[in-house]
Order: sequence, then structure tokens, then C-alpha cells
Amino acid sequence: MGFVTLIVAVLLSPLASSHPDGLERVAEDHGFIEEANTGFAWSPIPDYEVSIPLSSEWRIALSGAIGLFIMGVLLLIIGKLLAKKRGSSV
Repeated sequence: MGFVTLIVAVLLSPLASSHPDGLERVAEDHGFIEEANTGFAWSPIPDYEVSIPLSSEWRIALSGAIGLFIMGVLLLIIGKLLAKKRGSSV
């Protein structure tokens, strides 16, 4: 089921709105968006786009797939650690 969710999310993400979300819109409207963008020195996927030579829609889709994969691995590790602590298997 997780793999199906990943495929659907990646294929549908190019259809998502390119307009800023609520917080980003407020930052733009009040003129402090540049301050907001300099909050961290480094980000693995800045502004939800990987830096590869593809269209913006596919860079966003790929960043979403990477994020889902990382979260899946982390949840699997946490689940295995909790199962080990309880004495059962996942």
C-alpha cells in the first residue's frame, strides 16, 4: 500500500498549485520573505525542489518521493526498535 501511495503522490504532485501557501503568502505580503528564506544555513531540499535539470513539476515530484522514502525508512526503523523492545517482530 505504501508503494501505491508513493506512486500516486509522485504522479499527482505536478498538478498541485504553484501558488504560495498561507504562511509564505503572508511573508510575501508583508515584505519579509527574504528573511524567512535565510532561516537555516543548509537545507537538503530547499523550497521543496531538488536541483536537477528537469521541469519544476518533476523536481517537486522527485523531492516528494525522496521525502516519502526517508520517512518510510525512519518509521520502519522506529517500528523495529519498538518491536524489539516489546519482544515481538515487525
